[in-house]
Amino acid sequence: EVVKDAYKALKAKLTGSVAEDVAELEQAPDSKSRMGVIAEIVDGLPTADQEELRRLAQALTSKLEEAGPIGFDARGLKALNVELGKIDVTEGTGASFRDATITGTLKAGDIKVGKTQR
Repeated sequence: EVVKDAYKALKAKLTGSVAEDVAELEQAPDSKSRMGVIAEIVDGLPTADQEELRRLAQALTSKLEEAGPIGFDARGLKALNVELGKIDVTEGTGASFRDATITGTLKAGDIKVGKTQR
């Protein structure tokens, strides 16, 4: 929940001139062109606004790091049976189910969470 709150705070600060671009980036998070558009707009903001965005982005990153990696997180799940592949967890959570009612089918392949062991 704290990660969602940190994300909402950052997104709220970005609303306005980049709201549509942020929404499109959420739909296609790997879009380099959309990232570039947002970066260009942010670069044109006053220094104080850029610093506030930087602070909010750092807070979000910090909350994500505190939450740790999760390989599979299911909330409000309804399935008949659940089939998970190999779950390899070196840190964090491999699979998490909350408020799950299994009445259909859920299949997940191999899950690897955390840093690779050497």
